[in-house]
Amino acid sequence: MDLGALHLLPVPLGDGSAARVFPSEVHATAASLRHWIVETPKTARAHLKILAPEVPVSEHQLYPLDKHHPERQGLSMLAPCLAGTSMGLISDAGVPGVADPGSRIIEAAHEAGIRVIPWVGPSSILLGLMASGFNGQSFSFLGYLPHDGGERKRQWSAMERAVRQGQTQLFIETPYRNEKVLEEALQNLGPDLHLCVACDLSTHTEYIKSQTVTAWRKDKNRPDLHKRPTIFLVGRSNRML
Repeated sequence: MDLGALHLLPVPLGDGSAARVFPSEVHATAASLRHWIVETPKTARAHLKILAPEVPVSEHQLYPLDKHHPERQGLSMLAPCLAGTSMGLISDAGVPGVADPGSRIIEAAHEAGIRVIPWVGPSSILLGLMASGFNGQSFSFLGYLPHDGGERKRQWSAMERAVRQGQTQLFIETPYRNEKVLEEALQNLGPDLHLCVACDLSTHTEYIKSQTVTAWRKDKNRPDLHKRPTIFLVGRSNRML
């Protein structure tokens, strides 16, 4: 018996962006699937209304990921694929498997010989890197910075060292703490380094600005980042690489 495939399908990064970022093949593939591995069922149902509007949400069977212990699930989540039925994997935002607990399911699919099919869609990491003007050949996504004060201070120092060695650094913060982390970045990073703030990517309220730390400190028109999905990038001018 042939195995089903695991389709890695994108979802919007924000409201009103689906028409801008999804090719028609993504919608057609989503409409053909009925089994979905998801992060948050409520969020997934909203996304499925956009991805496959012609399919009643009640027809979709959802398999929620254990975000804290995805390693405990693995192959058990892929039962439909093992029985010959293809499945979809979606994240709460953007593309699955990148800074996302779904990577464990993808690993299990490979181990079981299940075909993994990635589809084109918006990634805040890549969109931010594209728009920053920083080195895109060597970069590191750090995720959330440490909460512990000492570890966090060391992370800022490590970040600056990496940037001065030519590696772009990317990180995120809980949206309600965006303003605080921006101030923290301006206090801890060298004045000659460049900081890019990319907010609401791929949506109609998108904001992207890249300038030196010195320029940010003097900037009187900083954006309101409160509760808006934002990615921060630290780099150097390409003239200095």
